[in-house]
Amino acid sequence: MVITTERSRPEQHLVDALRASFDASVMNFGAYNILCTMDLEETPDAAEPVADPAAYPGERPGPLLLVGYRREPVEIVLCPVDLEEALERVAALQRGETPAAATPLIPKLVNLTNLAGMATQDNIVELALSTGRRVKLDLHGQVRFEQFPDIVLHQRKDVEHFYEFIDYFMDTVEDMDAA
Repeated sequence: MVITTERSRPEQHLVDALRASFDASVMNFGAYNILCTMDLEETPDAAEPVADPAAYPGERPGPLLLVGYRREPVEIVLCPVDLEEALERVAALQRGETPAAATPLIPKLVNLTNLAGMATQDNIVELALSTGRRVKLDLHGQVRFEQFPDIVLHQRKDVEHFYEFIDYFMDTVEDMDAA
């Protein structure tokens, strides 16, 4: 959601609802570019709604994440989203109502002090943290939710921008190792 484009009103409602989740959970939220993804390493709660499983053939999608990233200081914030709550905000916006405030959730910070490794393959970015935790981000240029099948979140340019950021992040890590 880094690049402003002309969005349909329903798509903008989705962006606004997701952004509210991020903003409620992350300090200095305005300093981050964000995009929507799934963590394939996490197993979702059976009762929790997830994005369209058909978009993830062969793998059960994990929890929805908003990935915030910035160059100064270089870091990634992995912000979980209560999908049901976010989609309720979308529905309220579509009805012309003021949505309920987003509930803050605890984000995970990835920076130069806790990144143990990073790899990319196709649309997957895998982050290994010094704690041993792995995060597998499944990035797509378009995201749909089964609850709103007619709304498409277009983020192709955001995904491209994130890959550029990943290169910058890794260059920064390599520069530190060389020093």
